[in-house]
Amino acid sequence: MQFKIITIGKIKNKNLINEIDNLKKRINRLEIIELKEIKDNNIEIIKQKECELILNNIKKSDFNILLWEHGNEFNTKEFYNKIKKIDRPICFIITGAYGPNEKLKEQVNMLFSLSKMTFTHEQAYYMLIEQLYRIECFEKNIPYTK
Repeated sequence: MQFKIITIGKIKNKNLINEIDNLKKRINRLEIIELKEIKDNNIEIIKQKECELILNNIKKSDFNILLWEHGNEFNTKEFYNKIKKIDRPICFIITGAYGPNEKLKEQVNMLFSLSKMTFTHEQAYYMLIEQLYRIECFEKNIPYTK
């Protein structure tokens, strides 16, 4: 499995940066694309511009998964079993603070939620990378702390 993450904005929390960098070193098949955060007073304009940026960076040939609070939820093993069946590169998309617009939701293959709880953009980014690392462990039969 080849993984890509497209995210709006950069991680600013230094503790999370260290944790994320540590996990990224352990995941061989991961590409990160950090897109510039959009600044505007109009939320709909922000969401539209983010959508355009993201759509310019995804490939139709990839299996595109949008992280969204109302997406499908899985435990770690279910998540692994779901994505191991995908036979093409997988691209995860994390939008900015206001979430995705309708057009973006329609353009992806799957809507995915990390939890019913609300997290910051940075926390969601970290949690996704943590789950990708766990998938690596499943693939290589490496035990990890539960």
